Amino acid sequence: MVRRIEEYRLYGAIRRQPEELERLLAEPAPVEAAAERLRGARRVFTIGIGTSSNAAATAAWMLRAAGLDAQRWSSHDFASYAPALGAEDAAIVFTHTGRKRFSRRSLAVLAERSARTVLVTSTESALGEGDLPTGSVVLRTVARDPSSMFTVSHSAAMLLSARVADALAPGSVGDLAAVPGGVRKALALEAEVSALARAWAGAPAIVALGAGPHEPSAHEAHIKVAEAARRAVRSYAVEEFLHGPQVQLRAQESFLVFAGEGPGLARTREACAFVQRLGCPLAWVSPAEAPDGAAWLRIADVGEWLAPIVEVVPAQLLAGHLAALADVDGDSFRMDDPEFRAAREGLEL
Repeated sequence: MVRRIEEYRLYGAIRRQPEELERLLAEPAPVEAAAERLRGARRVFTIGIGTSSNAAATAAWMLRAAGLDAQRWSSHDFASYAPALGAEDAAIVFTHTGRKRFSRRSLAVLAERSARTVLVTSTESALGEGDLPTGSVVLRTVARDPSSMFTVSHSAAMLLSARVADALAPGSVGDLAAVPGGVRKALALEAEVSALARAWAGAPAIVALGAGPHEPSAHEAHIKVAEAARRAVRSYAVEEFLHGPQVQLRAQESFLVFAGEGPGLARTREACAFVQRLGCPLAWVSPAEAPDGAAWLRIADVGEWLAPIVEVVPAQLLAGHLAALADVDGDSFRMDDPEFRAAREGLEL
């Protein structure tokens, strides 16, 4: 049996991203206050786990483009191995639900060290004022994502990060107004993505690659395909892939590659040529011309810093279509599997 992607809650969330992004661009969120918390900081730590870790990684790229010394940390590592920090340091914590224990512990560490803090969370977050460091600025994204495969919440978090970077250094990350239209153009690729899913349904594995600011998109594709479709999937920075993991490759493993016009493009093309010589199908998510023989998912060119908000959309759609073809519940995080559910009962996230 094959399901229809329209049956999943994740599909509606994916489709409504342009409207939510337009709303977030227009509404008077406390972006200037958030920028002021970060302005002049010695260092800025961007903190998250899972999809929020990928949002944090993209935020770090954007803040560096705006002139800050920003670095991504996983919430587990920050809570468990916190760097030396104080009032001259700042952090942005990304947590959609506000329930993950290490995100909450990271906030506690920031409070103990009196670091300046910005929180990016949903409009229905479990975090209250008493959970936050004194003087924290809270940026609200969207209502709770209706599917366990978080999509609209992720794009919203990235866009708010872009707004903060733009407030710090206007124009540093590109034209934010172009992003909703770029997401609409990416959504218009669905027929091509659906065909790609059918072609890749029997692939032994899917591998996602990205260099520089495109690396978080590869890792987000990994998470989405794993969560929704429960497929064998891996993800790497391009250079990391070329230094060891390349030896694992088998013919017909499928590659989803994210790229843009920037310093990482040439090396990404070299990696693609290598995998194609091994007989691996390739899908190229980029405004730059695709390698010969690749399926070109041509997205709008919004610049490298904003690209992750746009280029993640084909990956979200691919995950949903692969889930439908596999006839699994793409919304449930495998909680419809009794054995998996029982095993998860002893694990606190």
